[in-house]
Amino acid sequence: MRQTDTTGRRPEPKVGYVSANPLSGGEVVGSQPRPAGRRRRHPGKVIAVVIAVVAVVYVVGSVAFMNVFLPGTTLNGTDVSLKSTSAVASTLTDQTGSYASTVTGDGIDITIKGSDIGLSFDADAYVKQAISGINAWAWPIEAFQKRDLGTGLGVTFDQDKLTTLVSDAVDAVNATATQPVNATIAYDQASSKFTVQPETYGTAIDKDLLVSEVSKDIDALEASITLGDESLLKPAVLKDDATLAESAAKANAYLTTTLTLNSNGTVAATVDAATIKDWVAVDGTNVSVSLDAVKAWTQGTLSTQLDTVGTSRTYTRADGVVITVTGGTYGRSIDGETLAQTIVDDLNAGTSASVDIPMLQEDAVYATQGQPDWGPSYVDVDLTNQHVRYYDASGTLVWESDCVSGDTTEDHGTPEGVYAITSYMSSGNVKLTGATDTATGEPEYISYVDYWMPFIGNGYALHDASWRSSFGGTVYEGNGSHGCVNLPSSKAAELYGMVSVGTPVVVHY
Repeated sequence: MRQTDTTGRRPEPKVGYVSANPLSGGEVVGSQPRPAGRRRRHPGKVIAVVIAVVAVVYVVGSVAFMNVFLPGTTLNGTDVSLKSTSAVASTLTDQTGSYASTVTGDGIDITIKGSDIGLSFDADAYVKQAISGINAWAWPIEAFQKRDLGTGLGVTFDQDKLTTLVSDAVDAVNATATQPVNATIAYDQASSKFTVQPETYGTAIDKDLLVSEVSKDIDALEASITLGDESLLKPAVLKDDATLAESAAKANAYLTTTLTLNSNGTVAATVDAATIKDWVAVDGTNVSVSLDAVKAWTQGTLSTQLDTVGTSRTYTRADGVVITVTGGTYGRSIDGETLAQTIVDDLNAGTSASVDIPMLQEDAVYATQGQPDWGPSYVDVDLTNQHVRYYDASGTLVWESDCVSGDTTEDHGTPEGVYAITSYMSSGNVKLTGATDTATGEPEYISYVDYWMPFIGNGYALHDASWRSSFGGTVYEGNGSHGCVNLPSSKAAELYGMVSVGTPVVVHY
């Protein structure tokens, strides 16, 4: 009999209930029925939906970022994140239309308007070109990156007009600007050697460089351009130039040479670093010894020290009278030009040497300080006292006489100075001919003398004057000679026998 509940319904089998199947002889395992209202879930469908949504977002974003700048994007330094290309192009177009830039610094203060230089700009093309550099399809990654699309706006303008505007301003500044100075080498007193002297920057502007820099800023539509040292003219040679160190070494090598200059067996001068430093010529990185500088020294400083020809010389005559005489042709004169070349050659060769000073004229002895360089034997012509004396080799007065010198009232005064008897010295009926008279065409005078002792060429001489009856005193004033020194005949004969060619003649007041 089947079991039934009190309602008369058959009981539901329980999960895990086993009953015998009389047909199969096996067991049937039952299960509890699924509660009413519950359905089976499908995970694959959910994943598909998510993928579809992501794909849509990706595609929409990719398409959008083809015309909208990604986050973190700057364009020539301006933030354009999430701005559309049309909006950015519009902004740039507005900026271009009213563009003006002030250029200041380094003495420049000008305003450049876009209209002044014919400025134009295709903003749409530029923005499209700029955004094309971004891979919109990689926006999920690119959105977290930083990027600057500073490629230059591609504006166009009249370069010649810009150059003219800038050049006028630069020329005005450069007219009074300080130019840059190259690094060079110079003698340093503290270290007593040649050292590299650094370059210095001036205030002059490099026009070409400035035009180039301003052009770049206008390309970027900069509204304010501030100039600095980068726009100034640069020195061509800087202190770290390797050739400067080499030049300094060469210059210092000259200073190691010493030259001893001799005159008449006596050391007249020593050339060492203290003197040589002033002769070293520096031309950029080129170093040499200046022949002109050496010549200026030999013909100037050294000549003043050693030359006596034509100089002012003071001496004490044997009778104790102190006399100063200036001028004349007698004395010592060095050959400064030849000596200068010898010095330059020795310095270039780095040769320290003892050099005999070449002479142009060496009549005089090498006198000690305060002594006359013509020696003890000479003829002394005292124009003030109209008296002539002759001293022999021992300095003893052995002859003297009154004289008549040139007539100062007729501008025929006897020239002052130290001279010497010339090779025209002669005796026996010597004809003297005066200058030609322009009115008559004849010589102003013709005279004959027996003893002719010229000391200036063959025109001024000590000689006898037989036509005169008196000598000395003031005869020369109004009745003097044409410049010669007239002597009584007997006295002239005596003197002629004492002097010879080369005997010094000192004429003084």
